[in-house]
Amino acid sequence: MSSEIIKLIENQKKIPIIGKGTSIDIKNKFNRLVLDKYSVIEITLRSDEALETSIELKKQNPNINIGLGSINSLNMLKEVVKLKFDFYISPGINEQMLDFANKNGILFIPGVSSPSEILTAIQYDCKLLKYFHAEKNGGANSLKFLEEIFNDIKFIPTGGINYQNIDDYLALDQVIAVGSTNF
Repeated sequence: MSSEIIKLIENQKKIPIIGKGTSIDIKNKFNRLVLDKYSVIEITLRSDEALETSIELKKQNPNINIGLGSINSLNMLKEVVKLKFDFYISPGINEQMLDFANKNGILFIPGVSSPSEILTAIQYDCKLLKYFHAEKNGGANSLKFLEEIFNDIKFIPTGGINYQNIDDYLALDQVIAVGSTNF
């Protein structure tokens, strides 16, 4: 199943991220994205109502691949995995989370911004990484440099991605998609 979702992400190229907001805000943006034909959507757990709203949206939209973002601890990951979402994204990297994801066969996409963090991911055979915060960490040029060193890693840059810089990222060979709250 993970490879199917990765292929969907790669084909869609743009992963809309629903950030902070009330339940109504999250639902309205989600419904607009579905009408815009997005089949893969990330909902971050950055507001009090985000998890409950995500559960509701997943039940109502079984054909949409929903990932939960802003997973920032092993305990949080253990809890949300029970809810059977399609993928899980963290703003950073944590060895315990990588180990848990491997042992449980879940699609976990950790955030990285340095060679050391990428090496940690490689140690756990994690080859799809969120490059975060893309713009604050040097943008597409910085990611291009990392691609030269880590040519077997695929990236999903997020953070500061907009319609002015999206093409710079998508032009990179190892970028399979970009994530943004601007879609």
